[in-house]
Amino acid sequence: MDKTPKGKKSQVLTRLLKRINSGADPRLLKRDAHNLLPRVNPGDIATAEQNLIDDGFSARLVQQLSAAFVLMGILEDKKSNIKNNLSSRHILRKIIAEHDLMRCFISDLEDLTETIQQMKTLTDTSCEFRRLCHIIEHLDAMDEHFEEEEDVIFPFLKKYGWTSLCRSARSDHIYIRIAVGDLIRLIGTFDSEKLKEFKIRLNSATSYLCPALTEHMFQEDNILYPIALEVITDSRIWEKMKALCDEIGYCGVHV
Repeated sequence: MDKTPKGKKSQVLTRLLKRINSGADPRLLKRDAHNLLPRVNPGDIATAEQNLIDDGFSARLVQQLSAAFVLMGILEDKKSNIKNNLSSRHILRKIIAEHDLMRCFISDLEDLTETIQQMKTLTDTSCEFRRLCHIIEHLDAMDEHFEEEEDVIFPFLKKYGWTSLCRSARSDHIYIRIAVGDLIRLIGTFDSEKLKEFKIRLNSATSYLCPALTEHMFQEDNILYPIALEVITDSRIWEKMKALCDEIGYCGVHV
């Protein structure tokens, strides 16, 4: 039985979030997060987050610390891939499959960026440049994936109190969209006579986008969606979400 007084849970969580920020022993942090997570509710988390903001922490850092806390608490028990436990028609199975598709493209982007860095010449008819355009077109198409999450899945999850995690994920989308936009402009203004500048800008954009998108998808697959499955238990709600996502379309199927 939980013996922690209700008013004290947010204080305990506040201290734990500060320990996560200070870089305490990960093994102890994971143990404490695992023990605390089942005993706190979204209201406790929101209060702890506000405590940190009142203490001078930035809103974005607070969101990251909260995500780290939930991740540490979940990973003890949620080691299996949730996709394997979902029916083929479940909307989250499709969303996670799109994540797998994106991982392939960002892996290709990293490899291709490295190849282009070693090239002495590059034209808009080169195989490497055409491959780059193809990859970027697919990454641009993931905007529909973001729309599915922002307009359908996140609003339902917010109704159960998980506003902060949804806000953090939406914030990630903003920066990822900006990075993809930079790549689109880069290939749109390509000049073979300015290859050195092109390489620098390509490497800069890729160096940010690839790890940022990888981390973002990891947090959604291992934090956001396991939580969604725990709190949204009505199959009719998931069917409604799937119908709405069907209207939006699916990432990559039309490009």
